Amino acid sequence: MNKRGQLLERPFIFIFIVIVSGFIFIFGFYLTKNLIKANNCAQLGLSVNDLKTEVEKYYDFDIGSNTQTTFKIPGKIKYTCFISKETYLDKSALDKIDKNFYNTVQNLNYNVVFWPMSYCSKSFFQIDKISFKDNPLCILNNGNIKLGLENKGNYVEISKS
Repeated sequence: MNKRGQLLERPFIFIFIVIVSGFIFIFGFYLTKNLIKANNCAQLGLSVNDLKTEVEKYYDFDIGSNTQTTFKIPGKIKYTCFISKETYLDKSALDKIDKNFYNTVQNLNYNVVFWPMSYCSKSFFQIDKISFKDNPLCILNNGNIKLGLENKGNYVEISKS
């Protein structure tokens, strides 16, 4: 048999349970969202390492050796751009992606940039021994990017496939 004071205690216990359950749900959602983002950014890093490996492999092959290859890129990354500071950089091509993109890449010493740069903490990379006909060579991401690699002697030329 419950006393009068004990009956008033039950609603507070239920309110406490609901509040704690809400905090657990919110924390779980936040943690899951960040874990998925970290996984996508790790996938981005793995794709860049795979590209570096392919470039090194084709750099060691005979002149004219070529291949078509595909790399998985997270869906939140809209563009993969290859940029060279040694040749003329077409500002209009970068302005089509974002008005501030040209100013951003002018201050970078990297030749592979993923847009939007704010999605991952590391969205720009340096790959040696590569070149491309168009500067910048920006490829729209649809989950995978398809690239052509060809040994040109002193470098590996990257092209859209």
